[in-house]
Amino acid sequence: MKLYYPYFNLFYKAGTTNYRLDVLVKLPGNVKKTAIEQNFVNDYWEVRIKLNEAKELDAFKEKVEEYKIDLTPKDVKQLTKIKIIVKNYDNLLRNGDPDGEGKTGLGNGELE
Repeated sequence: MKLYYPYFNLFYKAGTTNYRLDVLVKLPGNVKKTAIEQNFVNDYWEVRIKLNEAKELDAFKEKVEEYKIDLTPKDVKQLTKIKIIVKNYDNLLRNGDPDGEGKTGLGNGELE
């Protein structure tokens, strides 16, 4: 699983519920953003930046991309914890099941 670690700042205006993330991510040259999804998961607000490989782009150069993401929670209290995930989904699908959800233990497991 290939993850990219972003640098980010959270911005909001006092007295409002308008929150925005400014995110900088250093990426390989051959990936492009396909979607940004956000939702509340368990006890944190999750922002997912989904990437896919693009054959027409140069794989050997690195690039820095900036994203401005308006956060859209139903309740501002959901923003007490924020998790940002940046993943290359093509890489995951080629090398195994998404999010590490393999079938370990089925069939040829070890006995103790």
